[in-house]
Amino acid sequence: MNQLSKKVLGYIVRKNNNNWELLLFEHAAIPEAGIQIPGGTVEDFEDDLSAALLREIREESGLEDLTVLTEILTEKFYHDIKKECQERHFFVLITSSKKNKWSHTVNSSGKDSGLQFNYYWKKLHTVCNLAANQHIAVKHVLNFLEKNY
Repeated sequence: MNQLSKKVLGYIVRKNNNNWELLLFEHAAIPEAGIQIPGGTVEDFEDDLSAALLREIREESGLEDLTVLTEILTEKFYHDIKKECQERHFFVLITSSKKNKWSHTVNSSGKDSGLQFNYYWKKLHTVCNLAANQHIAVKHVLNFLEKNY
């Protein structure tokens, strides 16, 4: 039986000109990896999923001005490319970051160290297809924001 790899992913949003925007990224050297939201693997020693997500986002994007609002969805997912079963936890986070586009080189001890990611914002209601089905909860995020903000 395959062991589940525990993942955390973040729908990072901000309000810009009365529109909710979602932070997305692409691999600079691996465009075939597709458009994604930030996230990563929960380390064995990490019990707090929100803290694991904040660590991953800091390492992969450099963003620090973040507030975790809620966990929006948990699912089991088989990643065809990685050939692994994952337990994915999707969270909604908010930021007041004014940066519109930037590149960040991953600074970690993991396998992503040294990779460069290109970040940008897209209006949340226009997001429809992300790599590895990461768009699965976009409608839930929109509903959550409409009800609470």
